[in-house]
Amino acid sequence: MSREWYRFFYNLYETAGAGEGIVPVSRGGTGTNVIPAAGRLLIGNGAGYSVNPLIGGAGITVLNAPGNITLVNDGVTSFSTGTTGLTPSTATTGDVTLAGTLVVANGGTGATDAAGARANLSAAVLGLNDDITSMTALTGGVETPTYIQMDVTATETPAAGKFAYNPTDQTLDLGMDYGVVQQIGQEQYARVGNTTGVTIPNGTVVGFAGATTDALLVEPYLANGVQSSLYILGVMTHDLPDSGQKGYCTTFGFVRGLDTSAFAVGDVLYASPTVTGAFTNVKPTAPDNVIVLAACIVSDATDGVVFVRPTIEQVRYYAVILKTTNQSPLVINTEYLLTFDSIQLGNGVTIGTPTSRIVVPESGLYQFDAPVQLTSGNSSTKNVWIWFKKNGVVIPNSARLVTTDINNGYIPITLNQTISLAANDYVEMAFAADDTNVTVSTVAATAFAPAAPAIVLSVTQVQQ
Repeated sequence: MSREWYRFFYNLYETAGAGEGIVPVSRGGTGTNVIPAAGRLLIGNGAGYSVNPLIGGAGITVLNAPGNITLVNDGVTSFSTGTTGLTPSTATTGDVTLAGTLVVANGGTGATDAAGARANLSAAVLGLNDDITSMTALTGGVETPTYIQMDVTATETPAAGKFAYNPTDQTLDLGMDYGVVQQIGQEQYARVGNTTGVTIPNGTVVGFAGATTDALLVEPYLANGVQSSLYILGVMTHDLPDSGQKGYCTTFGFVRGLDTSAFAVGDVLYASPTVTGAFTNVKPTAPDNVIVLAACIVSDATDGVVFVRPTIEQVRYYAVILKTTNQSPLVINTEYLLTFDSIQLGNGVTIGTPTSRIVVPESGLYQFDAPVQLTSGNSSTKNVWIWFKKNGVVIPNSARLVTTDINNGYIPITLNQTISLAANDYVEMAFAADDTNVTVSTVAATAFAPAAPAIVLSVTQVQQ
């Protein structure tokens, strides 16, 4: 056999695979006799081929198996290569398969097709994503949203600065200092400070006690008539220490976690005139302050609830003032001021100096009612005039006139006058007679009747 034929048959032998030779790349071979392990690829290197593994990147896992290479993202859906792009399929031998969708965090669109990607990206631009479950570490503002729809079924644990829907009270909760949670639109607070030297407990009835920076100062309130009802503020909704920190006083709404076991559900509660900072379900009487403050909602020793709604009415001042001494004119047709000596009952209205002056503590409209008892020393006719004066000036048209001729008999005359007064103004009663033998007279008590004062003057504030 000639050399040429030998080479022809030898090459045919090698090409058929019977020999041990390696077909070079220039003849259509791989230039190697290495058989790739499962999942490895022969990749050209410019001169020949080398065996290389396929390695996953961030968020991508490569699952190598005989005849398959699977790229796994989130494992939701599988996609394989096709002539028109990625389409859903089940991985088969020989496929290069993409399993799942690439999430936004890994540079994807979170979608399985182009239409979904466009919708997701458009929604992200417009802020309309309905699949966002949480956002954290925001440092800027959220501007011009059309609305914010809260989850009305979720129950959130309150925290300061946290804003969530309250499905029980059907409103929004706002977490605040001291563990206070405000039910927005159903409760109102006053920002207050405490400089009493001790902690003011939750549920304490408090009143105005001054001011500090951006807040009122409060102290436990006692409704015994010493302090005006206008100083009442509300009820503390948490323990407030004297620490310089400001807290919250409920002026309208619920206060919880109290001992209300002494009250029944529905009881109207007043500021107590005997226990500082406490409630009472017994209506106080004058001269104590009558301040309707709250209602008992839950009666319990530890989990009691009250609803606070102060009804604050300014104290109305009054007095019943007596003249228990006799007084006669020394000169006819001459003014004399009637004097008073005791207050039988009163709140705020006092006898001044001289004792002819009746002084009021606050401005308002006051009603003066004064029955005056007169006696005559003989049977001659006598005319007696009695009238009112304000701050030393005669009040026009306030005089009343009575005529008596009853020897040693008694005759009453009653004066009624409504007078507008400023704080610390005073009112006096004056009289005159055309005969000196007449007396504004007191009659002593007998065995069967009490004393009859010369004047019983009733002063009542009828308008604040």
